[in-house]
Amino acid sequence: MSENKIPSFGLKSNVNSTYNHLETVSKLSSEEKLVNEPPKFVDIKTIKPQNVENKGVAQKRIISKRDLRSFHTTATYSELLNFIIQLSLDIQGKSLKSNFTITNNINSILLLLNQLDQYITDIPPKPTRTRFGNESFVEWFNMVEKETPRLLYNLLNEKSLNTPITDEIPLIYNEISTYLQNSWGDKQRIDYGSGHELNFICFLLCLVKIQFIKREEYDLLVLVIFYRYLNIMRRLQESYWLEPAGSHGVWGLDDYHFLPFLFGSSQLIEHKYIRPKSIRNDEIVNSSFSDEYMYLGCIRFIGKVKSGGSLLEHSPMLVDISGVKNWSKVNEGMIKMFKSEVLGKLPIMQHMFFGSIVEYNDNPDIVETDEEINQRKPIVTHSFSSCGCINRVPSMFAVANTDKILASTTTNSDDHCNDNQSCSETDHNHNNHNHNNHNHNNHAAPQQQRSYFPLD
Repeated sequence: MSENKIPSFGLKSNVNSTYNHLETVSKLSSEEKLVNEPPKFVDIKTIKPQNVENKGVAQKRIISKRDLRSFHTTATYSELLNFIIQLSLDIQGKSLKSNFTITNNINSILLLLNQLDQYITDIPPKPTRTRFGNESFVEWFNMVEKETPRLLYNLLNEKSLNTPITDEIPLIYNEISTYLQNSWGDKQRIDYGSGHELNFICFLLCLVKIQFIKREEYDLLVLVIFYRYLNIMRRLQESYWLEPAGSHGVWGLDDYHFLPFLFGSSQLIEHKYIRPKSIRNDEIVNSSFSDEYMYLGCIRFIGKVKSGGSLLEHSPMLVDISGVKNWSKVNEGMIKMFKSEVLGKLPIMQHMFFGSIVEYNDNPDIVETDEEINQRKPIVTHSFSSCGCINRVPSMFAVANTDKILASTTTNSDDHCNDNQSCSETDHNHNNHNHNNHNHNNHAAPQQQRSYFPLD
């Protein structure tokens, strides 16, 4: 049998016996001893929603580096980080095809997600004109915004999802809906990134805090609910050609996602056959293992869509990570990276929502420095529907269909920037940029941000 066959990896993972994964990742928590503690529970029937003047919709509160540093000292930050660590720990070594029993509440969430997925079928993409998103996504998003509060109200009150509602929905359901509605991308920019993925985790955290989901269901939250969410997102990205948010998606792992790699690395800890280096083996990546483990599934997905080059060319960080000795270390590094590159980045966290369930309690002891004051920038939503900024990164699905786009786009279209058009808005990372009298045939390629995988 060829040495490239899967059985050649049949030795048990050579993990250092002195390495304790739980102890190691616990140290990544804000408070090591509390890493396995549940979040603070609330009663959805008695809690008083904030932002009543805005119909209870959760609001953005982090607008400066000082606010972000203040958030990092709060109980909410600890709850959120511990929740992600707990989800990761509870799926350790478990396959997507494990024999688990779907609870009633998990099944209810699945039905809700299936309904949102059906809206994609009901709202097909418009005939493609450009590489930068399809306007039908806005129509789909509007439908989700309209229907989510009703669907959530019925779900959390154990009613059929399509039950008509005659009375006014309590404001607290609008607050929870905020997270789910903003889990699918930005309808103005028609893009998606790790901040939207974080909103879905906050939605799940809300369900835990109102005690709709129990700790023993955490593995189902990832292996069933999050995985279903991931597949719906893939369909949205492919159907509506969502752009990757930022200059290079999620810090070089994937154009869109981070958490499937974090959770997927936990699934593979102590796997009998699969090593980190196995992602460089096409036979393994294209095998049934990719249907069982999110990490491999993401690698297969990338290879399928970005077929024009090798993994090293379009995903160098993933290749770097494949040199790590074992999956425990990969998972540890992923959690460190998520803390620093997602929870620690203002361009992402300034779009996080807060309310009465996921609270923002300002710490007055955190003082804004003069440098931070000078670096302050307003949160600006820049619609790219007809701009043409050189910093835009097209959907990889659009790139794969360039021939179709060229065939359907006329050279005199009014939907593109004219040579004399100016733009003074901000890019996805909220950096000011201008383009005057630019030549469309001589665009500079956007620079990719390179991050490094934390091994220490």
